Amino acid sequence: MLASRAYLLAGVGGLGVGGSAHLLLVFPANVLGLVAGFACYFHALARVQTPRVGLQVGAVFGLALAASSLYWLIDVLQVLTLGERMAGSAVVGGFLLLVALPYGLWGFAARWVAQGPANPWLLLLHAPGLLLAQALIHDAWLGFPWLHSGYWLAFGPFGNWLGVLGAQGAGLLPLCLAAAVGLWSQTPRAPRLALVAAAVLCLGLLLPAGAPPSSEARPIQVATITIAPPMVGDSARDDLTLLSHYVAATQAARADWVVWPESVIRDGDANLAPLGEVLGRRGGPVFAGALLAAPAGRYNALVELRAGQPVHYKQKLVPFSEYVPGELLRRLFAAIGVHTLKTNVSTGPLPQRAFEVDGVAVQPLLCYEVAFTELVAPEERPGVLLNVGNESWFRSAILHRMTLAMGVARAREYGLPLVRSVAGGHSGFFEPASGTWWETGQLLGPAMLHRAPLVPRPAATPYSRWRRMLR
Repeated sequence: MLASRAYLLAGVGGLGVGGSAHLLLVFPANVLGLVAGFACYFHALARVQTPRVGLQVGAVFGLALAASSLYWLIDVLQVLTLGERMAGSAVVGGFLLLVALPYGLWGFAARWVAQGPANPWLLLLHAPGLLLAQALIHDAWLGFPWLHSGYWLAFGPFGNWLGVLGAQGAGLLPLCLAAAVGLWSQTPRAPRLALVAAAVLCLGLLLPAGAPPSSEARPIQVATITIAPPMVGDSARDDLTLLSHYVAATQAARADWVVWPESVIRDGDANLAPLGEVLGRRGGPVFAGALLAAPAGRYNALVELRAGQPVHYKQKLVPFSEYVPGELLRRLFAAIGVHTLKTNVSTGPLPQRAFEVDGVAVQPLLCYEVAFTELVAPEERPGVLLNVGNESWFRSAILHRMTLAMGVARAREYGLPLVRSVAGGHSGFFEPASGTWWETGQLLGPAMLHRAPLVPRPAATPYSRWRRMLR
């Protein structure tokens, strides 16, 4: 009976954390849902006796969490045949099992620790132990750092902790609070730990949101332009009507910099030069995502259109859309003859560095790269984060909210202003000093224009200093 209740509680907890992911942009519902869900997980582990059952209970939590927050992965299968969709869905289901693995592994480890002399310290070990399991499986093995608890802090006053500990480290705080709440009646230490964790979390209200820009810094008028594509598909040819709308909106934007979304130019080798001629050499830079020829397949790149030159090549590709994660899954896909990739994309050549525009170092993050804090190089003194993406492939709103939270988390980690131009997702600007996200835009024909003055400043948060020392 105790075990069956533990399974139920773990499932409810996983669904609770997955449900809170739908509310990532809403404080305090985002943090409360995260803490409540993980409290159910830790409480469920305390109700079982053996490591084997702990593994199973943890896996139930992980599966419920993965299914309720990552179901958008199957959206990329919509352009495939029915047979490919069925086989692809089965393989994506296998990937979700791997995503659930660290929660099961920590369930096993926690019950093993509970049977030994370290049992009195289990309350304090829960949060760092689970974080370590996630880092080993999600980050190191799968290359999928999608579920860091720190992302739940991005929108709200507790997000100031991101500039101190980063998204991964800041996630320890709500996990410690969840462990204490979940074990409240199990050990007399739990209420005290809950009070301490809550107090430390609330200290984020007193931390500076970010360094204000220098009085000598010149504001830059930046405009993002997004247009809903007429159809979702993987075309090797450009929609010239769509590109003409982008050009017209750019000419009407009246901005120092203009930013188009990722891969809006499908055949960059053929159309970069004509677009540059139409836009002319005079005027501020126009950045756009383009697919360019590579030795094997194509590069997903960011280009400056007036000069017709690439400034960044994408390094981190979208799982099951641009690449298949893990050698085991790649072999399985090959064996069953399933091809879910929307385009044959290769990772760009190394090194990839911030590039300079008008004396400002710009750190680009193409689409999925926004999930990887290590791609931001604070030693290069970037002054602006530029995140472009194309989320038109994904119909699920939770995906758009999660990538926005990641972008805001990166901005808060380094204290850098964020520019986002994302087709089908959230476009706008984030100012870390005030913690404000601007998304209000205006329609220019079929184009949505977001425009705001941006003041660059160097990365100067404690987290950016630690990263600089460790690189």
